[in-house]
Amino acid sequence: MSTRQISPEVSEQLKVATIATATSAGLMPSLFVSHGSPMLALDDSDNAAFLAELGQVLPRPKAILVFSAHTDLSGKVRIASSEAPRTVHDFYGFPDALYRVNYPAPGAPKLAGEVADLLQTAGFDAKLDEQLGWDHGLWTPLSRLYPEADIPLVLVSIDSRQGANYHYRLGQAVKSLRADGVLVLGSGGISHNLGELFRRPGDPQKVEKMQSFVNWIADKLSQGDLPALLDVERQAPHARFNHPSIEHLMPFYVALGAGQGEGVNEATKPPLRLHQSVELQILALDTYAWLE
Repeated sequence: MSTRQISPEVSEQLKVATIATATSAGLMPSLFVSHGSPMLALDDSDNAAFLAELGQVLPRPKAILVFSAHTDLSGKVRIASSEAPRTVHDFYGFPDALYRVNYPAPGAPKLAGEVADLLQTAGFDAKLDEQLGWDHGLWTPLSRLYPEADIPLVLVSIDSRQGANYHYRLGQAVKSLRADGVLVLGSGGISHNLGELFRRPGDPQKVEKMQSFVNWIADKLSQGDLPALLDVERQAPHARFNHPSIEHLMPFYVALGAGQGEGVNEATKPPLRLHQSVELQILALDTYAWLE
């Protein structure tokens, strides 16, 4: 079950803001989407319907730069550089139909090289990787946003061992690409405690713990409190409950970095909170967009 909280006012605000942004500033948005279960690619849900609507509203990008929670690698930052990466079914226990899904979006080797140069200039140890494929954190939301799979993509690895500030700096390093028609997309989950879904008995306060954490994120974004956001694991209520492992939150920080000005001490530009829904009581599926 899910609870839909999409207002027509937000949808209209998005249309006006994205069109104005695309025509005046020439910037593509920086987005964070919560992808939830890989069944997003097949099942009807509020999140699926929202993403399909969003794909119709956004200005069409020349390419999409994706940071997914499911390409979580230590060491060098790896950048998919093949012309035609394979669709990876990196999960188990789902219906056969999901394993037959193919998302044949082309790679963008030239853009991958530009991303590598930007990251290296920013001090990251980055390398091109022709073997890296499209993980399900990439293709499940994109199959709803852009079902034709005809927009070139570049996938960049995250490293959850490095924390929020590292991923914020990743976003800062690539933010200039937004002026070149590149959509920056962080794909993860604003809350992601899968273990609690199967625990018996479960935590009787699980819904309250989820909502408290999700509201804290929204409040700090609206307040422009970047230092608190970057210290999420210590300051946010029930951070460990909502993220027993932190990888699904790290793409949020990439999107945040790509949507902000320079430095960590200035106030953030509040993003639009485009979507709020909850599946299975505690999987919050918020989407945020930075448009300036």
